[in-house]
Amino acid sequence: MKSFISKVIVFIGVSFCLAPTAFSKTLVLNFAQCADMALHNNEQIKAADQDIKLSKAKLSQAKPGMIPVVKYEHRLAPVPGDIDDSAGSFFGGDISIFNNFKIEMGSAVSSFGKIKTAQELAKIGINASWFQKSKKADEIILKTYQIYQGILLARELNHLTDEATDAIQKKVKALENDQVKDQLTILKLKIALIEIQKQSLEAKKNEKLALEALKVQLNLDPTQNIALADGTLTRSAYSVRSLDYYLQKSKSSMPDYKLLQAGVSAKEKQIKLEKLNYAPNLGVGAFFDVGRAPGITGGGDENNFTNPFNFTKAGIGLQLKGELDVVKTKSKINQAKADYLQTSYKRNAALQGLELDVKKTYLTVQQNKTVLDYVSEEKKSSRQMVFLTKSNMDIGVGDQKDYVDALQSYMTYQGYEYQAIYNYNVALSELRAKAGDFYNTTSISDKIM
Repeated sequence: MKSFISKVIVFIGVSFCLAPTAFSKTLVLNFAQCADMALHNNEQIKAADQDIKLSKAKLSQAKPGMIPVVKYEHRLAPVPGDIDDSAGSFFGGDISIFNNFKIEMGSAVSSFGKIKTAQELAKIGINASWFQKSKKADEIILKTYQIYQGILLARELNHLTDEATDAIQKKVKALENDQVKDQLTILKLKIALIEIQKQSLEAKKNEKLALEALKVQLNLDPTQNIALADGTLTRSAYSVRSLDYYLQKSKSSMPDYKLLQAGVSAKEKQIKLEKLNYAPNLGVGAFFDVGRAPGITGGGDENNFTNPFNFTKAGIGLQLKGELDVVKTKSKINQAKADYLQTSYKRNAALQGLELDVKKTYLTVQQNKTVLDYVSEEKKSSRQMVFLTKSNMDIGVGDQKDYVDALQSYMTYQGYEYQAIYNYNVALSELRAKAGDFYNTTSISDKIM
């Protein structure tokens, strides 16, 4: 009996391990939760964090301070016992063991501006890494929002096709129960029903695919069940401002602008760094060098500075070191200047492209807003037609065909409105992201040095 119970316990434990999804709960997420999860789990964001650490490590390398550089060396080798007859002594087997340990320390006192400029260059690199992370975060947020809105759109279309299917099936049944059957209208409705069912299959497939895409975006387990907290697709209540507002805000908010400026600043600092190569480096250093080989004869005693195997040496002093190669340095300066000008020209061209992109996005929002307003009015008119044709039919002065056509028109424009809401919301999110007021990621701007 105990053996049977043990097997049952083991079986249950294995079942939990092999099939955890059977007991997992459905994650119900709103957009803000999806956005935070996408940023936290995304591998590209993690890679961007490592790039920032790499840039900070380069800055540390450019900020040595007064920490000395230490070099050490130890040598162990057989040496001749008689220095005056080194060859005969060595090959004759008269040898000793030479131990030598040497340590050198040096620290920079002044580089006449080179270290400071290298630090400024490294800080620009850190800022560029933050800008890259901010850009990637914006892309992830917009992609997540697009998928989230796509799921809501597919869900609304599913509901719409279900309502249309139910309404048409009821109407077909009513017409078939009439004493005088309108076969033409019945056939038209059945054809329409088939088309709606095809659209229903497409909508269900799109909703399922969008949910799977959201799992990928959030880096969730494929077996994890998720659902959206928002129930309906609604038009954004955000009030669109003037084009000039978005053009100005984008220049201070978009990472692309900041990356372009960082690139030019880096090239400018490189020119300064190359010019400073004319200046020397000033440092302070010290060394201690000791060597011992017992039993050595000849060559003086251990206090003799010329003794190659028994000595103790030490020293400290200043070093002024430089290389005055005018042709080489001037060539590097000219190369840095050309690189700076090339980067500046590319930046100017890219700035025009970014400004054009903001204008295009703004016009897309305006166009989508106009289309949405038109479609909403058309849906309102078609709904009124449904009400009027049904009322006329109820009092015996209307035509069933007019009612059916009005109902189909209303369902069609309802679908158009959902699609228009989706297009408007997505375009608006892109415009707001360019102005930096769509979604606050992690206050990345506060990290800039």
